[in-house]
This record gives sequence, C-alpha cells and structure tokens, in this order.
Amino acid sequence: MRVVNRKDFLVLPAGTIYCKGVPWAFDGICIKDDSLANDWIYLDMAWPSAHDSGDAMALLDTSLETGSSFPCEESFGRDGCFDEGAVFLIFEPADLWALRGRIDVALAAATQS
Repeated sequence: MRVVNRKDFLVLPAGTIYCKGVPWAFDGICIKDDSLANDWIYLDMAWPSAHDSGDAMALLDTSLETGSSFPCEESFGRDGCFDEGAVFLIFEPADLWALRGRIDVALAAATQS
C-alpha cells in the first residue's frame, strides 16, 4: 500500500481501490471511477443499495433488529467533499492479490453455512 495526497489521487485511473482519510485514520474501502475537475466518482460497497439515505438507514436498522440481509451498493456517487487535506491509502497489486485471496476464503466459508 501507499499513501497519496488529493492531487496525486485525482490522476489515478478508474478502478483504483482505496481508503480515504486523514493522517492516520481511514474510512472503508472504495473503488474510484472517473475524476472530475477537482472531484471524483466512487463506489462505496460498504453501504446498502437503497433509493436514498433514509431507505438505507431503514435497511440497516431492520438488519440489526432481525438479522435480515440486503444487497451492497452498486451505484456510483460523487465524493463532493473537496477536502484538500484528505489522504488516500492506495491498494497496490500485491495488496489486491492478498485481498482477493482473503475474499476467496471468505466466499468458501460463507457458501458452506
């Protein structure tokens, strides 16, 4: 992994997997799409697929109360925070292979239950 500033992040290609944060605390894993003038489009897979934030909160509440499942987000959105002090933890090829291996193990375990 490596850490980059906002300027360097914006030139990275679509498909880059990253965590956004501040020194040294990062949010969840996201997937970068196209960059805009001073912003970018991204996918946060650690969020429910829902019509709006109210529906997403309702899905999360219901899941907590009942153990029900919901699909992860599939729609890309705009970051829109314009935080010049943000830093980005970038997953490099070796990290992505390691993550893929862990996902394969998790898939095998999840399909056995």
